[in-house]
Amino acid sequence: MHELALAQGMLDIATEELSRHNCKRLTLLRVNVGAMSGVVPECLDFAFSSLVQGTVHEGARLEIVKIPLKLKCICGEEFEADNGPFDLPACPKCGEVIGHRVLAGKEMQVDWIEGE
Repeated sequence: MHELALAQGMLDIATEELSRHNCKRLTLLRVNVGAMSGVVPECLDFAFSSLVQGTVHEGARLEIVKIPLKLKCICGEEFEADNGPFDLPACPKCGEVIGHRVLAGKEMQVDWIEGE
């Protein structure tokens, strides 16, 4: 369950950023999770909740924003693929299934931190 290590890393980032702004407690952490990131959002949420329990950050909310897979075909067409990360989506313009470049959907990043 690599989500536990990811949640710990996110919490470390948030704690460091909060201390730079003289805040002591995390209230909200928003993260972007791409469809091809390999992260299971439910597992990440569980890991985060487990880590903050019994700490000064207990009660902090984790908001997970799911980023869809966005591709660019060799013909230049940009499109979103919603048929799963292991299927080869066909370009809606030319029908090509190989050679696409990933524009979005691989990320796993902290987007927003709120504290008090």
